[in-house]
Amino acid sequence: MPLKKILLLLFVMISEMLISQNNWTPAQQEIIDTMEGFSETTAPQGKGGDAYGTFLTETFSRWTLGSDKINRKAEWIESVKSWFDIGWRVTHRSSEYVEILVEKNTAFIRRVVTETYLGPEGDTSTSTAALTEIWKKTIDDWQLDRVDVIPLDSN
Repeated sequence: MPLKKILLLLFVMISEMLISQNNWTPAQQEIIDTMEGFSETTAPQGKGGDAYGTFLTETFSRWTLGSDKINRKAEWIESVKSWFDIGWRVTHRSSEYVEILVEKNTAFIRRVVTETYLGPEGDTSTSTAALTEIWKKTIDDWQLDRVDVIPLDSN
C-alpha cells in the first residue's frame, strides 16, 4: 500500500477517535483561535501576505512530503504575496484536529486541513493535507514555527 494511503488511513483513524473532543482547554482554544486568524489572511477579504507573515516566527520553515525543498520565512511570504496578489483566495477551509498539545510556550498540533481555492479567473480547486505544526508563544501571540505538509488529496 502506498505511503500516502497508509498515512491517510492512519490520520482518519486517529481523527475519528479524537475529533469528537469539543471541550478544549483555554490554551488549546487560544491556539485554535490563532490558527483561525492566520487562515483569515488568505480568505476573500483577507489582508494577504504581509498579514500572513505576522503569524510566522523568524525561524519559520515549511516542508512538503515528496519535496527536497524547505521553505523559509521570507521566500514563503513572497510566494503567498504573489499568489494572493494575482487573485487567488481560500474560500473554504476546514480542520479536523487530531491532537493539540500545549507545553508552556510551545504547541504541537496535528490536523487534517481541507481547503477550496478560488482563482482570478473563477477556477476552483480543493486540496486536503495532513499537517504537523509547532507554534511558539511570544510575549503577545502565538506564531507558527514549523509545518510539515503531507498532501492527501487534491483536484
